[in-house]
Amino acid sequence: MTFDINNMLHIAFGSLAMLGGLTALVTVKGSLWHIRGGRLFSVMMGLVILTTFVQMFHELFALAIVMCLTVIYLVPSALLAVNRDVRRFRGLNIALMVLLGLLFAFALLQFVRLNLIADGFFAGPGVLALMFGILFVQDWQMLRAPPSHPNAWLRRHLTRMILAFTFAIMALVRIGIDFGLSLEMSVILPLAIAAIVIVAVYRSYPVAKPGART
Repeated sequence: MTFDINNMLHIAFGSLAMLGGLTALVTVKGSLWHIRGGRLFSVMMGLVILTTFVQMFHELFALAIVMCLTVIYLVPSALLAVNRDVRRFRGLNIALMVLLGLLFAFALLQFVRLNLIADGFFAGPGVLALMFGILFVQDWQMLRAPPSHPNAWLRRHLTRMILAFTFAIMALVRIGIDFGLSLEMSVILPLAIAAIVIVAVYRSYPVAKPGART
């Protein structure tokens, strides 16, 4: 009975998170609706993670844990990009980077293990490892030399929120509604779409190089 209630709460929180995420994505960046949508998404995703961990006492699902830990990294990292005060939150940024490093190591080990013991080729964990690796390098560069251009911070914020929303979608198509996708495709397809959106974000918010004309 307890887990049934938890599951209903999980679905309700997840639905509200999706609504907030969509609102933040489709509205003008920095507008009131964008901010409200982002806040709703962040709070609801925190509750989704909490109910997911409660559900793990009933049924352990390794991919769900990885998804939750990834969102635990992505959402705070995105919110810190809005603040931009690297020195004040240096400790928290380092802690998030350590979590990211652990996720990278786990995904890489899974990629190697699966492709050594199983028939066929499994790209999903490798794609996750690549994503974690890129984010780790970005974090390292940010801690060494915080960017001064506001668009660099906006890119960082939007990239991480897009990926957090993508992992919510990934959970939906893998654990929630059965779309008939394989484990591989339920990981690769959402991330491929996210990559396209992120490229569009980078083009929409250019960062002038030193010495370049603005």
